[in-house]
Amino acid sequence: MAEIKFLVEGIVCSGCAMDMENIMLDMDGIEDAAVNFRDGVFSITYDPGEIAAETIIKKVKNLGFKTKILTV
Repeated sequence: MAEIKFLVEGIVCSGCAMDMENIMLDMDGIEDAAVNFRDGVFSITYDPGEIAAETIIKKVKNLGFKTKILTV
């Protein structure tokens, strides 16, 4: 397993955070997706044998929030 962390700006409610998590969890190869609402950190655990980091990064950037990659 591997992990990517993003700093996400503009999350204003827990519903937005849950939507982000659920969208990512619907993707094959994503094992866990969790938003720390207080810190604005979105952590995604994935299987690099099933999904590429670049695919995850692209999907997160398309969720409509300003993001910055913290770790890959």
